[in-house]
Amino acid sequence: MKRHESLYPLSHHHHHALVMAVNMTQVGTEKQKHSYRDMLRQLIEFWEKDGDQHFHDEETVLIPLYLAYGEEVDHESVKRMLYEHAQVRGYVHQLRHSTRAMTEEMQALGQLLQDHIRFEERDLFPKVEEQIPEKYLYQANGQFTRDSYSGF
Repeated sequence: MKRHESLYPLSHHHHHALVMAVNMTQVGTEKQKHSYRDMLRQLIEFWEKDGDQHFHDEETVLIPLYLAYGEEVDHESVKRMLYEHAQVRGYVHQLRHSTRAMTEEMQALGQLLQDHIRFEERDLFPKVEEQIPEKYLYQANGQFTRDSYSGF
């Protein structure tokens, strides 16, 4: 899907999170590419370098602009995004602080991330791009944290 260039930093985060999410859903199955421990390490590293800040960028930069300039704001989409952010944070906290392997929770987080990313990319971002004036999208771009892997 073609994305407005101002949202590239967010979409780059999504790409890396989506690859990780697919691997998370496979932990504990015959399709597993990484052990539970390896996936947990990858999750924590991603969360500390990009994930937590990505949510912050969406919640404090993108959504306020959408609410301020959107003439037909889809409030249900905003609520869904914020609710799913809270769910992801809960899973990350739970997995990070557990003393035992939590394979089912890891798989559930992977599925939640896949669904969440697809929702944002296919539903929410097109609405944001359509309704926020371009000059404000470009200003927002300067406030987004760059992806630690690609630099975008």
